Amino acid sequence: MLYSKLRDDIGQQSLDSGHERKWTPRFARRGAGNAANGAYLYSTRPLNADFVAMPSLFPLLTVFFTGDAPDSVRDQMMRQDPRFMTFQSAYLNEIANFDLQNAFLEEEKESQLFRLFAHVSLMRDPRATADMVPDEVWANLAPDPEIVELEEQRARLKQGNYRIEGHGNEEEIRRLTNKIRTKRAYRERQVVKEYREDYFYHRPTWDIEQQARGEEEEEYTEPVIDVHIPERDRLANILCHQPDGLTEDQVLERRIEAIQLMVALCDKRETAKRHRVQQNVRAQPHIKIEPTEASSEPSPSVNQFPLLMQPGQCPDCIGDERLSLGERTFAYCRPTVRNDHFDDQHLIERERALQRGEKMVCTHPTCRTQNQGQNLEFHTMDHFRAHVQTIHRVTLRSSCQVEQRRLRKLRRRKMVKE
Repeated sequence: MLYSKLRDDIGQQSLDSGHERKWTPRFARRGAGNAANGAYLYSTRPLNADFVAMPSLFPLLTVFFTGDAPDSVRDQMMRQDPRFMTFQSAYLNEIANFDLQNAFLEEEKESQLFRLFAHVSLMRDPRATADMVPDEVWANLAPDPEIVELEEQRARLKQGNYRIEGHGNEEEIRRLTNKIRTKRAYRERQVVKEYREDYFYHRPTWDIEQQARGEEEEEYTEPVIDVHIPERDRLANILCHQPDGLTEDQVLERRIEAIQLMVALCDKRETAKRHRVQQNVRAQPHIKIEPTEASSEPSPSVNQFPLLMQPGQCPDCIGDERLSLGERTFAYCRPTVRNDHFDDQHLIERERALQRGEKMVCTHPTCRTQNQGQNLEFHTMDHFRAHVQTIHRVTLRSSCQVEQRRLRKLRRRKMVKE
């Protein structure tokens, strides 16, 4: 696993679980370094059998090792060069190095746990998510003047034209488009960040005011996680939750089921995150409701895949049984975007199949059912395009249009390199 993926996954999951601050892999590394750091206790009390004493310069003062590793062992464990003092400058806990609260209360100090989580915010509200901005906030958000000015400049350069291929100001229009996209993404991240900070800042006050008014707190329930691949959820449950007291037969059954789920998971395929493409779904309030009987996800039926497809649906994705139902029936915003997806993801593989002497097939479930469970075969790619247009009402690009698009992309790459 790449470090970037580990960092992004930990950060996203920590925010979704309700933590105030984003977690990073560094906090565990820093906590491990703090736990291994050599800690010294100065005391004039008699020695304890759990400590190893060493004489000090002062006769009444004794220095004890708490069993932690010395600096040399710590630097070796952290793979840091002692000459650069990396731990002291980057990993040392500058906020507090001692359990001050329990020391003041004269209770047993939890130094190790305190060192581990000192750099991690323990403020957590399960009602908070990574993106918790309501739809009405986005709707009432005032436009950014700088973004509006850039969009007006781009509109003046485009002169009402939708396509900018070969336009005199094509390079400037693309530069403005990239700049607008970057600024809009940055603004959205800032809105999400500021809304979360405001929520965690005022949440305790809201709870206290609610208790003062005598209102009952709504019971919170964990939202149901909608997974696209049920096999992954079941496999994670088997691997992460292993109860004690299982017999040998039960352990064997779980191992067999895990192997079967791994095989089934290898046969699945994931594409782009569709929830990022579609509009955000309005968040439902986390109020406890009566649980319903859990039922397994039914297998897709032929009736869910009509012969007449929507203009934005892909004729290859709808017949790919490795995808989930939502990905198979997904419709793009425009046929042009759908054609770009088909040319980039499916057309190249179909052309390679033609070079190997294989025939073109239509994997649509209804076509397969009408052909007694066999895929319809075609001799050429144009024959397949005609079938998709006539039967499924989906128009794909012709061979000439595909070639022109590839030439335009090639010229664009050369222009970027220059």
